[in-house]
Amino acid sequence: MKEKHPVRFIFFSTQKSPRHKEILGFANQLFFAAEISIHSRVEGFSKAILEPGYGHQIILILAASSLDLARVLPLRAVFENRPVILILPGSEKDTMTQALSLYPRYIDYIQNDPRDVYLVLEKMVKKIREHSVVKKNKGPTII
Repeated sequence: MKEKHPVRFIFFSTQKSPRHKEILGFANQLFFAAEISIHSRVEGFSKAILEPGYGHQIILILAASSLDLARVLPLRAVFENRPVILILPGSEKDTMTQALSLYPRYIDYIQNDPRDVYLVLEKMVKKIREHSVVKKNKGPTII
């Protein structure tokens, strides 16, 4: 049986760009190797999201093009109640309309400095790990 981890980082990117490498660098700093799941195909990406064994998930989608974003739009229902971070190719009206339909927690753009994405990830991970420690250490309630 798989070891239960409090968090899983699920990363979707179809291109191995400099931004892709930066995101992986962030992931390696914030997550254990067993908590990182990297995908370039929608089928594997959706299976990873639905896979049991993780208390929380953080989903990051690096959409280098509007086609990348269109590939994940059919998964809209799967993203419900899961924290999604989107990195978009630009802020055109159509792109933003599609992106907002996924109800992301955070949106950034490929051309922006990636430090903000790191800070958002760091805050999310810290909150999840603190919550899981409190939950694990909480003893029985005596009435």
